[in-house]
Amino acid sequence: MRRFTVIAVLVLIIPSAARTCRAEADRPLWAVDCLTKVMRSATCPARGGDVLKIDGARGEVVSAQAVFRPNRDLAKATCTITGLRYEASNQTIPATAVMLQWVRYIDVSRNTKGVPADELVAKAPTSIPDPFWEDPAVPAKANQAQPVWIEIHIPRDAKPGDYRGTLTVTGADKPAELPVILHVYNFDMPAERHLAVVNWWRFPGLGFEQVKPNTEEYYQLLERFCRFLVDHRQTDVNTSISLILESGNAKDGYAHDTAPLERYAEAAFKAGIRQIQLHSAGQRTGKHGAPKSRIVAKDDALRRLAALEKVIQRRGWKRRFAVSISDEPFIHQEESYAQAVDQVHQAAPSVRVIEAIEAEYFGKLDIWVPKLSHLNLWYPRFDQARKDGAELWYYTCCHPVGRYPNRFLDQSLLKARVLHWINYLYDLDGYLHWGLNHFQGDQPYTEEAISYRLPLGDRAIVYPGKKGLLGSLRLSTMRNGLQDFEYLWVLQHRLAEIKEKKGKEAFWLDPRQRPLELCRRVIWSFHDYTRDPNVMLETRRAIAEEIEALQTEPLLVVQTSPPEGTIVPAGPRNVGIRGLAPSGATVLLNGKPLVNVRKSGYFLQAYFMPDDGATITVAVEHEGKKRTVQRTFKPTD
Repeated sequence: MRRFTVIAVLVLIIPSAARTCRAEADRPLWAVDCLTKVMRSATCPARGGDVLKIDGARGEVVSAQAVFRPNRDLAKATCTITGLRYEASNQTIPATAVMLQWVRYIDVSRNTKGVPADELVAKAPTSIPDPFWEDPAVPAKANQAQPVWIEIHIPRDAKPGDYRGTLTVTGADKPAELPVILHVYNFDMPAERHLAVVNWWRFPGLGFEQVKPNTEEYYQLLERFCRFLVDHRQTDVNTSISLILESGNAKDGYAHDTAPLERYAEAAFKAGIRQIQLHSAGQRTGKHGAPKSRIVAKDDALRRLAALEKVIQRRGWKRRFAVSISDEPFIHQEESYAQAVDQVHQAAPSVRVIEAIEAEYFGKLDIWVPKLSHLNLWYPRFDQARKDGAELWYYTCCHPVGRYPNRFLDQSLLKARVLHWINYLYDLDGYLHWGLNHFQGDQPYTEEAISYRLPLGDRAIVYPGKKGLLGSLRLSTMRNGLQDFEYLWVLQHRLAEIKEKKGKEAFWLDPRQRPLELCRRVIWSFHDYTRDPNVMLETRRAIAEEIEALQTEPLLVVQTSPPEGTIVPAGPRNVGIRGLAPSGATVLLNGKPLVNVRKSGYFLQAYFMPDDGATITVAVEHEGKKRTVQRTFKPTD
């Protein structure tokens, strides 16, 4: 049976004489949310945390946290969980669907430059949680919090509702127990990824240097690594264009052996990887920042790409390969880069060109990947490229800093998760980061290894284990953000289905408007977003509840013009209200029946908002059932 992963962070605290925590809060085990980086000094809360509550869709990997803090040193602390039993039957999500992972700490001597102090989780020197321990039992020090991260893969056949179980930590004199409640929503996490994602890697990388290229062990490891990444909703991996071997010379001609790349692709595609990114088809002349520097396509790369085109046609691998030309081209390289793009397209029409870019005009580039800060500053130009048919991704790396979200070790987990709310807010197609496992030196669990000369943690978001890659708080949080994106996508998709089914009576319905209204509860621009984990988690639940509501009776779809959350100045505040209800239903606006309800169930009404009427309540009553929705605005003088 395949072992799936459920994520939670657990901290066990056993009281010491110096603590003043009230008796009812003085518990050895409590829950925290999955957006908190639990510091070593964490103590038992006075209230809350007595139940580990988790919620998610069928097929989703859900996460939570809790804490273990003994009052004496323990040689080994072990965490286990029971099967999760359904409330109304004997159906159980087995313990084998749950992975419990103790969280490890990285000692840091500095903070990331350019990030304001109030945007950091802690001031250096300190220890910050991130990697997962590979061992099921770990030592625990007296009066120090030791988190454990739990991942639950919800089966696709799970019935909606509540499942209950118990989380237990042993190692102290008395086992510590924490009740677990998993709520399963009545919809599926899409198996198809609707957002492209890549973290560039070194394969096999640190810890696996003994694996020789082009061996069966090599390709088995490649497939295993790819499955790990796919489980975290990554869609792409990268490798070198030099996997296409070239022999010969200009006089006698060239021959190409594509077998190594084909074997690499077979393993990756079998594991679920969607696209392979090749580096690199071009080179710079002169220094990168020099005004006269140019970018040119390499002759050998063009020949290799021509050989790859034949493979793509033979094997039906269209849209499975992309190639970069030269990383981060600048403004003075725009013209020469555009010429290189044309040469690549001519050599291999089926290979798309993807690039992390530092300027605005690069010809017929297929996948534009500006840095997040540049996307913010130059958005109209990049948005036009998307409208013209290109894909628009963005990337983060050692930049941006400031108050932008990023995934640095000393930033909050909320920042790593909100990155993919940006994808939905601006209808962006993908996300790229350069650093999956680019360790410096041979000690991966150190500040030096994951941060050398760069912001904390920028080099790596996974860690080497004995048999494969190990995850981290940041990687799991990134997956959570990608799943949040899918929640918004599912809501949009359900509304699009309703629009199609209702036909002309739903001409006004914009399937993206309601998901965007909810998305904007969390994030408002590329750099302006909530810092409150509860806001993000509550909004996620609200999205799930609206998805469920669309598939239960009575139907009620409401769309306002302007959208919910709009600032509405005085005079007059006229809000247009349109909606769909069952045929023959009664529709009420702020408690009063609407007259403009058609036989089809389409209703419309102009609402003049009074100074004290910022909330609009629409209710529908049909065949003894009732549903209510609210839309709230921000009136000003």
